[in-house]
Amino acid sequence: MAVRIGKSRPRRGVFIGLILAAALALCVVIMVVAKLQERTQADVWRENWGFDTPEPERLERIIAYSGRDHAQYVIARYSEDAMRKMLAGPGWVRIGSSSRDIGSLMEAFIAELQLLHPEDREKIAQRFIRHQPVFDERGYYVFMNEEDGDYLIAVLNPELRTLYVLESRQ
Repeated sequence: MAVRIGKSRPRRGVFIGLILAAALALCVVIMVVAKLQERTQADVWRENWGFDTPEPERLERIIAYSGRDHAQYVIARYSEDAMRKMLAGPGWVRIGSSSRDIGSLMEAFIAELQLLHPEDREKIAQRFIRHQPVFDERGYYVFMNEEDGDYLIAVLNPELRTLYVLESRQ
């Protein structure tokens, strides 16, 4: 019987398995760190406007233009608990008899978008028709306007637990 004396060689499969496990662990670490650094829409509103909202359960970006003439129309849906927290925060104004004024601000936003993006004029109009903000005098709003022309219109419908945000940054 032949006896082998000396160091035994580990199998290649073990090394490959260790390398793959290390690569997988590194990918997981990278994804976790990236997720921690990711800014949510609520973070961006807080940073840009001081507008504090909880994280929505669902966020629909209806219109978004980035770049120099940043503009977006977003619909955010919230849980009942998040809605209560949001309404408890400062800055909300009851719409009451101001619903026409809010409607006029929104129409001006649409007109501005269509002027800035004439190639998308019809698409913009259709998106607002399909995703029209639903509000009445029982709702709430926040309007923020900066000296440089940037503004944010946020309309909250507590019954639908929905927030409509129109934002323009030039």
